[in-house]
Amino acid sequence: MRHERPGWRRMAGMALLLMATTTVAAASSGTVHWRPCPPAVTDGYSAAVMRCGAFEQGESLDGKPVRIRITRLQARPDRPTPHPIVYVPGGPGDPGGQRPQALQAWRRFQQRAGWPRDLVIFDPRGTGLSTPRPSCGQVKPEAGKDELAACFHALGADTVGDLGVDAQVADLHRLIAALGQGSATVWAESYGALIARRLALRHPDDVQAMILDSPVLHPKPLARRRAAAFRRRRQQLIAGCRAHLQCRLTAPSLGAVIDGLIAARRRDPTVISWARPPYRARTIELNGAVVRTLVMLTGYGGRDDAAVRRILRAAMTERAVLASLAGPLVALARRKHRTAPVYWSTRCQFTRTRSGAKPDTPCARWPVAPLAATAGNIAVPVLVISGERDILTPHDVAIRAVLAHPQWQFLSVAETGHGVLKRDPCARRAISRFVASGGAWLDTLRCPPALAGDKPERHANDAARAPR
Repeated sequence: MRHERPGWRRMAGMALLLMATTTVAAASSGTVHWRPCPPAVTDGYSAAVMRCGAFEQGESLDGKPVRIRITRLQARPDRPTPHPIVYVPGGPGDPGGQRPQALQAWRRFQQRAGWPRDLVIFDPRGTGLSTPRPSCGQVKPEAGKDELAACFHALGADTVGDLGVDAQVADLHRLIAALGQGSATVWAESYGALIARRLALRHPDDVQAMILDSPVLHPKPLARRRAAAFRRRRQQLIAGCRAHLQCRLTAPSLGAVIDGLIAARRRDPTVISWARPPYRARTIELNGAVVRTLVMLTGYGGRDDAAVRRILRAAMTERAVLASLAGPLVALARRKHRTAPVYWSTRCQFTRTRSGAKPDTPCARWPVAPLAATAGNIAVPVLVISGERDILTPHDVAIRAVLAHPQWQFLSVAETGHGVLKRDPCARRAISRFVASGGAWLDTLRCPPALAGDKPERHANDAARAPR
């Protein structure tokens, strides 16, 4: 009678599984090379199984091979699940989050969400840790020349085009195929919704369902977008003031305070200092446009409106206190600087599709080729999630979009702004049911305000969440 060593078959099976998942390839789609995640992410106890890797699809950018950094957070410790959830970040030009701090936040997110499918995150081409990453940072324009135009000409039309929408959609299509886990539930946030919708129309077999989180559904010129976001944020602060007797009776009114600060700095710009370890101190020119941006950015990241009102009133006599609101502005400038080529290629392609570029707009200095029109209906289940306090992608706009598509579902989330799923536990539980049921209709249309002990979380990508 033949005897085998105990566990021999199990060990052999595990070895074969490891060999199969270390390099995953699909014909004509590319290859995923898996490797251990950084120790700073994996140290300590966690039930989450995380696989880090690089996706290569055989294309080049600026003469160098394109490598897309990806991470898979597995729902099961022993094997990948079919039909993963693939996260498409917004921005445009935001990375998915592959640096150690962001991966730690993603691991905490996965454990709290408890979704029944693997979660796949990636840095789109030209962003984050994906390579190559063309930049405008080394471009020195000639005297009197525009910096944006100089960057476009330094990179060249081919490189600029290879950072645009069609290339991003093609990368996502090939990545889903190379994972080898079947069609995906695509979770698209903010501007990522425009990329996800084009994927669903061009490659319908890639998509099992879509989750549009705070979606940008109709791209608008940047100046109009920022102006509208400022007006909504100003109105939010004023409405909150009117709900409290002391604030309502304090003179001058909050609206007059905001308008006065903007007018004063428009007439008399000044400079303030901002410092936050580990970053070096920075000086910020405080003019009227910057004050408007500071006010607008207070609508992101769950900032306390009462504290914002106190800071704005204090700034009437001591302008330096506005430095306490400058962190998101600095983070936004830092991220926009790193991903400027992707940002402008994506934004300008979408705005050109709608109305072309006017001579006095940035997109006129970034003449990327317009997008081909797409037509048809998305045949998979779609769930739109909207925060009722979202100033960037307004709640009423999301409602009108869902009413125009009766087959779409809608989830409204109270007391929440832009980027709902990373903040609201009720919304994450709804997504768990939506994914587990294959996109069946939910039993709720609204998530109530979070309980006191269930506070919204701060995510690593929240620092620069703003209209860009």
